[in-house]
Amino acid sequence: MFRISCLILIAIIFSVHSMQRQFLYSILDKEVTNSSLAMPYGEVASRVYCAGLCSGDDYCMEFFYNTTSRQCIGLHCVKKGNYSYQFIAPAPLSMLYFGKEINWVEYSGNYYFYGEESVTWADGKLECQKRCAHLVEIETKEESDWLAATFLLKEDCSSDSLFTCTAWTGGNDLDNEGHYVWDHSNTSIVFTNWNTYEPSRLNLSFALTRDCIDMFRNGKWNDRPCSYGNQFICEK
Repeated sequence: MFRISCLILIAIIFSVHSMQRQFLYSILDKEVTNSSLAMPYGEVASRVYCAGLCSGDDYCMEFFYNTTSRQCIGLHCVKKGNYSYQFIAPAPLSMLYFGKEINWVEYSGNYYFYGEESVTWADGKLECQKRCAHLVEIETKEESDWLAATFLLKEDCSSDSLFTCTAWTGGNDLDNEGHYVWDHSNTSIVFTNWNTYEPSRLNLSFALTRDCIDMFRNGKWNDRPCSYGNQFICEK
């Protein structure tokens, strides 16, 4: 019985190494829905090989593997350049459905991911979209404080709180100077948690170049040039 249980576990969860990174995959226990962003990888020898193809594609978060035809199909959450996508209907019983294990943290019914790489605001937005998510949209002080305490308040933070242990949010005034909106929902920001002397409206030369909102480790907000290299927080 123990041996059978181990075999079942191995069949459901496995890891794949790709480009010096390790990805953990698990079979998804959710309804398979139509996808217009399916990337056919062709016929491959095994689900592990299929997972390797998905791992090598930074837009691929989930994949199908047909145990009968051995067809491997990666699924993207956002379009990648001029890729030629196919439409995939719900999978037959012979199709296994796997997804990358990502370190989402649940809070108040939503899930959050902290991206450790330093990226521009636009690239942070894209990284979230790849994960079928969006840059975080903050609705309460409790949420703002929780995000800072969970992801930004670290022991290795330097004393410079303005430039270390900060992260992009989805807030910006790119389209209308001084009118801040959340990018994903395209709604005006109602709750705010600005740091002292922020946003930079008092200095017009600063305000015109600081259009994206990031968060300090104390949960306070700051407007910064969108080209700045920053960590990011995704939400779904």
